[in-house]
Amino acid sequence: MRILVLTHNYPRFDRDPAGAFIRRIAVAAARQGVELLVLAPHAPGLALESCEERVALRRFRYAPEALERVAYTGDLHRRAAASPLYALGVPLLLAGFLRAARAAVHDFRPDVVHAHWWLPGGWVASRLDRPYVVTSHGSDVRLLEGALFRRLARRVYGRAAAVTAVSRFLAGDLERLLGLAPGRVRPLAMPVDADSFRAGRAAAKVHPPRILYAGNLVPSKGVDILLRAYTQLRERGTVATLKLLGEGSAESSLRTLAATLGGSGVEWSRFVPQDQMPAEYGAATVTVLPSRGNAEGLGLSLVEALLSGSAVIGSTAGGIPEVIADGRTGLLVPDGDVPALAAALGRMVDDPAFRQRSIEAGAAEVEARFSTERAVAPFLALYREVSGG
Repeated sequence: MRILVLTHNYPRFDRDPAGAFIRRIAVAAARQGVELLVLAPHAPGLALESCEERVALRRFRYAPEALERVAYTGDLHRRAAASPLYALGVPLLLAGFLRAARAAVHDFRPDVVHAHWWLPGGWVASRLDRPYVVTSHGSDVRLLEGALFRRLARRVYGRAAAVTAVSRFLAGDLERLLGLAPGRVRPLAMPVDADSFRAGRAAAKVHPPRILYAGNLVPSKGVDILLRAYTQLRERGTVATLKLLGEGSAESSLRTLAATLGGSGVEWSRFVPQDQMPAEYGAATVTVLPSRGNAEGLGLSLVEALLSGSAVIGSTAGGIPEVIADGRTGLLVPDGDVPALAAALGRMVDDPAFRQRSIEAGAAEVEARFSTERAVAPFLALYREVSGG
């Protein structure tokens, strides 16, 4: 069986987090005897063709090298929707992607095309003469809240042989926004490198206890709620520090808020390489994801934290409740509720017995759901179903 994978995000170098979960699926499938060709955009300094662990990779050109900066940002869909200047590069990416995909179909003769994100990959797949699967990851689903994007997407999803999403929450949103039949979208988890994150359990816990947030510093992540809750926690006499590990458009306003609230005990860090994250999680007493609204497709940082030996707290937003079973594998708090988050932080910091029980239960559960071996099996079955083989 031959699978052509279309993605605008794929690791560019060793331990690059960009699209690492897609690479894990591809490598695991190749080990099962599937022939794979991954097609991804070129970026400055990258080879046009390579092969690693039996997965062939082809990177297509779509502009002069200095201008090939549309992909690999992690937020292509949001930036394209928000910035007209940035969006000018998207048509070049689409045109180059379609040319390269047609050439790949001619050369490789795939049985199935697997497109990650409906735009750009799914849009390209819908114009190829091959059965295709579309997997939505979250940012592309949020695009569908605009009428123009819904019109474009209906053709992509309507022609797909199968549609998957990384959480039940996103699957339901897709069906609701596009009027798809219930059950049309299958929730299939992305794999996590469980072995790497397990190594975080060996990291020594920081004292005083550390509360960790790791992710983009953007309004939808609710980091301002975390800062206010942390202030309340300290006012109650609990001794702990807060580390904000990330970057983003809200960083300046968050630093101003932290200073207004007192700022003491807050540590700021830019993103670190992916291979350093197990130790970051492992050193933390609790990892928090306080997202707002429907922006959080699942919350893989919570999965990674549990595997690394950190307790977790999340809001009830988006797909987070699919990772945290409240009171058993972590704590859930209402979206935007500062006092509730402060109380949850206090419980995790001050009750080590509960904290350890939740870590052990959570780690066992996410291992069973998100390890590469468990997560890739449904995709292999889906490929066989779509190809008829």
